[in-house]
Amino acid sequence: MNKVLILTKMMMKNAEPAWRVEKGSGWKTALLLIVIALGVLPMIGSAVLVISELYDGLALIGQQGAILGFGVAMTSLVIFLFGILYVLSVFYYSKDVEHLLPMPLAPGHILGAKFTLALVYEYYTAVVFLGPLFITYGVKSGAGIMYYLLAILVFLVVPVLPLVLAALVVMLFMRFTNVKKYKERFRIIGGLIGLGIAVGFQALFQRQSSGSEFGIEQIQQMLLTQENGLLGFVTQLFPGSNLAALALIDSGTWGSLGYLFAFLLVAITGIAAFLYAGTYLYFSGVMGMSESVAKRKEVVDTAFAKLVQKRPAMLAYALKEWRMLWRTPAFLMNCTLSSILIPILMLIPLLSRRDSGEMISFIQTVMQKGSAAGMVIAIAFAAFLIMGAMNSTSVTAISREGQGFFTNKLLPMPYRDILLAKLFPGLVLSAVSMLLLLAEAVWFLQLSPAFIILAIASGIPGLIFINMVGILVDLQLPKLRWSSEQEAVKQNLNPLFPLVIGLMAGGLVVLASFSLGTSMLGTALGIIVLFTLINIFLYRLLVTKGPGWLEQIEG
Repeated sequence: MNKVLILTKMMMKNAEPAWRVEKGSGWKTALLLIVIALGVLPMIGSAVLVISELYDGLALIGQQGAILGFGVAMTSLVIFLFGILYVLSVFYYSKDVEHLLPMPLAPGHILGAKFTLALVYEYYTAVVFLGPLFITYGVKSGAGIMYYLLAILVFLVVPVLPLVLAALVVMLFMRFTNVKKYKERFRIIGGLIGLGIAVGFQALFQRQSSGSEFGIEQIQQMLLTQENGLLGFVTQLFPGSNLAALALIDSGTWGSLGYLFAFLLVAITGIAAFLYAGTYLYFSGVMGMSESVAKRKEVVDTAFAKLVQKRPAMLAYALKEWRMLWRTPAFLMNCTLSSILIPILMLIPLLSRRDSGEMISFIQTVMQKGSAAGMVIAIAFAAFLIMGAMNSTSVTAISREGQGFFTNKLLPMPYRDILLAKLFPGLVLSAVSMLLLLAEAVWFLQLSPAFIILAIASGIPGLIFINMVGILVDLQLPKLRWSSEQEAVKQNLNPLFPLVIGLMAGGLVVLASFSLGTSMLGTALGIIVLFTLINIFLYRLLVTKGPGWLEQIEG
């Protein structure tokens, strides 16, 4: 057990937490915590309000305990889905695998340490879902200290079984399939399949929950037909979730302690099954993971001349960044494809509703009013700005370099050109997102040519602004220590900064347009002038101070 803890500690040091900054000065840490709070607190507050309303509604029929069962079951399902990605990343695609295998370590030590590391990642997910649920339920029910003690134990145990199931599924798949040599392609295909499943589930949920045919009254009527109806349903949704809920519903009684003991026994049995199966499945599946397949192709003179053609240094560097985004699965999924898919996914809540036609007609009616035209331009600008903020290409431009960052200091080109070249992919992808969103709006809302021109003209300064903010943030808080590319983009909190700034800036623009009542042309001109001036300031800051900040970064 001691070796497992030591090995886990070593892996966690190599993996670096998402909130760690490279040069941990106090003001950077404080600023990061403020941004995290600004990004997370509104979401938690919304969750608390929803849970509170559900509790009040279900308490009328004595079924409030079903909230716990549903919350635990849904959290377990989410952890299972994320667990598949975490197991692939930690167990198979981590750079420490090839170093650990030759060491004099028992299989259980390596498996236990990697499982613990993945479990720590899952606790980040669990605290977002279960934290508001357990605390709100405890406050609403007037629970005592025993409830909160049991809630802590349940919280610690809930992610275990979903992660065990995810690990067993992945190990079986990797053991009996020949995807090791095509791991990059497999990661892309697997990510797309997972995204497709998530989108399908969201569309189905939206379709079933929209319209007037489905509401809290129907849910209550369903629960009235049978005792603990919802709790029985969520038991089928994920195994073991009913034990966790029953352990908390009557906290402090012998019955609840019995359910807690049974829940712990299930988790311990799962861990034992994982360690036993992993001994036979994991090491056979992980052998050769560092190998790759290359196409042997003869390069003739004309092709070679094309490959080595001379280009301006800044353009060559920008193209290098662009190719890395497309060739690295983690960067492709989180930076490149997100710019294309997010505008499409935004249509799902609208098109999957039964009353989507009426909503589109209502929006068209509002836009035809002259008094609302200026505000619609402001809303379009805010949408473009937030879309650009959700694209993490520029805000991870330096972090994606990882331990190879030092090579930038050896290149025969000024730091100023390197920084400007790193802006290129983010600007292009943000522009793609803007054009896709605008094309969808044109298709459904029949926008006028004047509106399209003004929306694009006002959106471009916003995209430049949010991408320059992103690269300035990454200059100050680069995350260079990571063991897999996934950590550089997924376990990096830097994207929260431009997202919060984008939300605030977009909200202020909409509020100003509403307060002043400006016309469509006046709103567009105001946005263009204001953000052009801000961009000039940020550009001067980037080209004058940026090279010095880049020089101070230690890879």
